[in-house]
Amino acid sequence: MKSLIILSALLLAGFAAADPIKTDILTLTEDFYLEDLVVYTGENEITNIVVPLNSINFNDHTDLENFDVYVFFVEADKGLYVLKNNVATKVLDNGKDVASSMDDSTQVFIGATDGIYTFNAEKKTAEKYGTLTDNIKNILVTNGTDEIFILTEDKVFYKVTEEGTKKEEITNVKDAIQVVLDPLNNLYFVDSKKHVYVKSFEDGTVRKVKGVPANPKFVELLRPPAIVDDGVPFISGKKVYDVHANATAEFTGLVLTSKPSAYAVEATLVLYFAHDKKIYQYSVVDIINSTAEMMGQVKSFIEDKAPQVKEAAQKKSIRL
Repeated sequence: MKSLIILSALLLAGFAAADPIKTDILTLTEDFYLEDLVVYTGENEITNIVVPLNSINFNDHTDLENFDVYVFFVEADKGLYVLKNNVATKVLDNGKDVASSMDDSTQVFIGATDGIYTFNAEKKTAEKYGTLTDNIKNILVTNGTDEIFILTEDKVFYKVTEEGTKKEEITNVKDAIQVVLDPLNNLYFVDSKKHVYVKSFEDGTVRKVKGVPANPKFVELLRPPAIVDDGVPFISGKKVYDVHANATAEFTGLVLTSKPSAYAVEATLVLYFAHDKKIYQYSVVDIINSTAEMMGQVKSFIEDKAPQVKEAAQKKSIRL
């Protein structure tokens, strides 16, 4: 997609810069996880992190200097938490995923083992939404339409209707084990054979993605940074790829020898990684100013693109 987001590419956003990077390689090792960047330490592995991009986080009162936002995460065998001001609060014992639209609303939806909930920001609690009781693995909310979709643990993909009381199966999304939307509402999914597909929002067609390795040991789709329109990051083995809405893919130059257990790159200029039961917060500004050796390698990989990333983020009104 040759967008302006090499910075996020490096930090698991995975998208190419204005000038394609074909020879530059950045390998993230254990040295990437600096103790002074830890914002949460858990008892178990962190398996999911989500930063909602609607007005619950990004509004005129957001403290961007300290990045005072709601960060949702799932700790294995412990449940869903929200991190705010570096204080973690449990929201739901059986919460598994979080979704919101990129708009002026403040509503956040939670997918759980017994259906859908909404987040009450004032109380930091979950409230049941609708009457569905499905065991939900992934939950999605489309931008602009605010439609809700869920992927169940038995690999069936549904559109949720009538305020959470009914569901309609999306029959051309088959055998999915993970689903992700891009900001233009194109759907990307991985099936149990570890093949990657994209379902066009425009015409509903489903195409298998070309340009990714065959028979990988590990695959994972990531929610894309907000400044991206039509693509998502994709991890195959230890390498990060761009997967585009036109069903093509390319290697970004990023290699993970020490893979995080969860990622949140949605906010673009402040990113979250989980590793060894800890959550790390990475600020672009802090990376550029860091004197740590690993961060120096990161800086040299992306610093000349930082102004473009910031400009692109401002154009997208992310308020970063």
